[in-house]
Amino acid sequence: PPERRAFARAVVERAHRLGAKVLINDDADLADTLGADGVHYRARSLMALSARPARPLVAASCHDATELAQAMRLELDFVLLGPVKPTLSHPGAPTLGWPGFAALARGASLPVYAIGGMREDDLEAARRHGAHGLAMITGSWS
Repeated sequence: PPERRAFARAVVERAHRLGAKVLINDDADLADTLGADGVHYRARSLMALSARPARPLVAASCHDATELAQAMRLELDFVLLGPVKPTLSHPGAPTLGWPGFAALARGASLPVYAIGGMREDDLEAARRHGAHGLAMITGSWS
């Protein structure tokens, strides 16, 4: 939709002025059009890839060992792994919990960020369980 394109353009322009990088969610054409720094693929799109896309930054969401293995095979730059906890953005989705997250993250050959119900005070637990950091949606605003 035009509103999404306008919002994304504003984000890319502002971020680049501040020296930050922007990945567009699951839309390589929009990323190219806007001059974004990369693409973040949904798990379904990740599983359809046969090779790493030719982009400076490529990331993906992963929910299980199969998806994480695909991300490692493609040598992505990083992944978001979860949901670790129940999340408002994906109500009812099965969660990994910290033990499940750790079992997957510790064997990964790329940086893994915890997502799903994360808040700032989860950072210490995330690091103890092998995360490089946190990814948040709702937790960023509360």
